[in-house]
Amino acid sequence: MFQDNPLLAQLKQKIHDAKPKVEGIVRATDKSYGFLECDKNSYFLPPPAMKKLVHGDKIRAAIETIGDKEQAEPLELIEPMLTRFIAKVRFNKDNKLQVIVDHPQINQPIGAKQAKSLTESLQAGDWVVATLKTHPLRDDRFLFAEITQFICHEDDEFAPWWVTLAKHEQSRYPVEGQAEYHMLDTQERLDLTDLHFVTIDSESTQDMDDALYIEPTLNENNQQVGWKMVVAIADPTAYIAEDSDIESAARQRCFTNYLPGFNIPMLPRELADDLCSLTPNDTKAALVCTIQTDMHGNVIEKPVFVSAYVQSKAKLAYDKVSDYLEKVADAWQPEDEKTLAQINYLFQFTKTRIEWRKQNSLLFKENPDYSFELAENGKVLAIHASYRRIANQIVEEAMILANMCAAEYLNENIGCGIFNTHMGFDSKNLTAAKEFLLNQVTLEDKATRYTEETLSTLDGYRQMRQDIDDADSDYLELRLRRYLTFAEFKPQLAPHFGLGLTGYATWTSPIRKYSDMVNHRLIKSFIQGKTDFTEPSENVLQRLQEARRQNRLVERDIADWLYCRYLADKVEAKPQFDAKIQDISRGGMRVQLTENGASIFVPASTITENKDDYQFNSDELALYIKGERRYKIGDIVNIQLSEVKEETRSLIGVLISE
Repeated sequence: MFQDNPLLAQLKQKIHDAKPKVEGIVRATDKSYGFLECDKNSYFLPPPAMKKLVHGDKIRAAIETIGDKEQAEPLELIEPMLTRFIAKVRFNKDNKLQVIVDHPQINQPIGAKQAKSLTESLQAGDWVVATLKTHPLRDDRFLFAEITQFICHEDDEFAPWWVTLAKHEQSRYPVEGQAEYHMLDTQERLDLTDLHFVTIDSESTQDMDDALYIEPTLNENNQQVGWKMVVAIADPTAYIAEDSDIESAARQRCFTNYLPGFNIPMLPRELADDLCSLTPNDTKAALVCTIQTDMHGNVIEKPVFVSAYVQSKAKLAYDKVSDYLEKVADAWQPEDEKTLAQINYLFQFTKTRIEWRKQNSLLFKENPDYSFELAENGKVLAIHASYRRIANQIVEEAMILANMCAAEYLNENIGCGIFNTHMGFDSKNLTAAKEFLLNQVTLEDKATRYTEETLSTLDGYRQMRQDIDDADSDYLELRLRRYLTFAEFKPQLAPHFGLGLTGYATWTSPIRKYSDMVNHRLIKSFIQGKTDFTEPSENVLQRLQEARRQNRLVERDIADWLYCRYLADKVEAKPQFDAKIQDISRGGMRVQLTENGASIFVPASTITENKDDYQFNSDELALYIKGERRYKIGDIVNIQLSEVKEETRSLIGVLISE
C-alpha cells in the first residue's frame, strides 16, 4: 500500500530535490567502480552506476552521503564520451556482434549492428568505425552502436596508418585528379630559364616546390656590397580553378600529410610530383621573388614578385651538399662550375642570415628529427635520429627570408593574406611567467627586464628568449613553454613571437599547404593589376588550424604505435636508454629517449616506494623526494624499458639513475 502513497512519493521527491547537484566527467578505474571528477571535488561512483556510464561521459549527478562517504547518483547525460569512435569487432558466445572501443579506459564490449550501407563481411578483430546509437542515461536502454565503416583486417601490417587516419577522419587516398590540365593564368610570364636555379631536397623527394638562385651584387668598383637572392616557387594555382574539385579537396585537407614511409599529398600526384614540381632541366611555371640584401643580411629594397618560367639546372640532395660543404672525406662533388658557385654563394649567404637572425630575431633550438626505416610490408627496421645540417639550413634560411618578404608584400600592397602569427605568452599566464623568470634568472636588471608590459611586446619577448637561450639546460624554455599561447592563422599582419619576427606569411610550399595557395592567388592578383581583394574567410582559417592540429595528432599516434611494435621484442633484454624529461605530474613523469625519440611513461609508484615521499610542484614542473627537488623537466635521466602495451600504444619504463 506504500507504493501508491502520494505523500510518500512527495516526500521521496523532496529528499531527492534536496540533494546537491553537480556536473562532472566520469573517470573509470580498472575496477568496477569509478569517480565523478568535478571542478574541485571527486565523488565515488559505485559499480551499479558505472554500468550506465562510459569513461569520459559528462553527466549531471546528485550527491548523497552514505556513512562517511559521498557518492554520485547519475541523473542526466550532458555529453557522451562516445559519438563516432574507432573499435575492434568481436562476437560473443551467442555469436552476437559487438565492438570493443579503442580506448585504454573503456573496456566493456558494446552491442552493435552493421549499417546497411556497409557490405563488408566482418570478422573478429577487424578495425571499424562505429557511432553510438543508444546510451542508458539518454535512451533508458543499454549501450548500442552501429558500425558505419570498415577500416582494415586485424593482420593488416599497415593498420597503424589506416586506423589512425580513420580516427582523425583523414583520407588515406590521394586527391582525384583530372584527365588533363591546362594553363589557366593569362598574364604574361617572364622568362627566367637562363638563371642557374638549383633545388635542394631529400634524395627521394618528388614534389619539389622551391628552387634558389643567388649572385653577389657589386658596386662600380667591382666590390661586393650585398646579395641578390631569387626564390622560385612552383605555381600549382596556374592549373587549378578556384571552383574546381581539386581546389575544394585542397581546402579541406589543407596540408600534405607526411607519414612514416609515404605521404598523402594535398594535390593530385600528377600535379604535386610532375606537372608543378620543379624537376631538373624542365621549364615550369613559378611565382618568383627577388630579394636584395646588404653584406650583413639586411633587406635593403622592397621585394619584387613576378610570374615567370624557370628551369632548375640541378636536383641536389641535402646530405650530399652538406658532405661537400663540411668537407667529408670522399664526399660528393658538384657536377659543374655554375652549380659549384651556387652552392658556395648560398653557403656564404646562409651564414650571414643566421647571424642576422641571431641578432634580430630568434633561432631554432637544435633538436633531432626521428625517422622510421620501414620494410615494404610496413615493419620497422630501424629508427634514425638526424640533425639539421648546413644544406638544410640553406633552404631553411632562404624560405624564412622569402616568407618574411611575403608578409611585408601582402600587408603593404594587398592589405590581407594568410599570416602565421604567434603572440607569445597567453595573457592569463603573464604574471606567472614573469614571477618564474624573476625566480630563475640571475641577471642584475631582471626586475626591469621582465615586467608584464615588456614580456607582452615582441622586443621584450625576443630579449627574454635570447637571455635564456644561453642557459646550459632546456629547463627554462620547457617550463616557459607551458605559459605560451598557440600559433594562429590570421588574415591581417601580426607578429610571430616564436620566430621573433614582425610578420610571417608562407607562400613557399603551395604544393603542400593550402594557405600558400591562397597567398599565391593574392600576390598574382596584385601583379596582374587588380585592386579588389577578398580577405581569406574565417572558415578557411579555422580549417587550417584544425587540419594542422589533426596532422600533428596523426603523426604522433602512428609513431606511438610503431615505437611499440619496434620495441616489443626488446623488453626481455631490459634495455636502458638516456632520456630527457618532457613532463612531470602527480602520476609520474614522461620522458623522450634521445636515441630514437620514443615517449615512455615512468609511474610515480616506481620512482619512490613511499608515496608520501613524492611531491609534485606544478609551478616548477619538478618532482621533490622527501622535500628535496630531485627531477625537473629538461633533466637527462637513465631509463629501463619495462613494458610495451601495443593495445594502448604505450611504453612503460622505470628510472635507473639520474
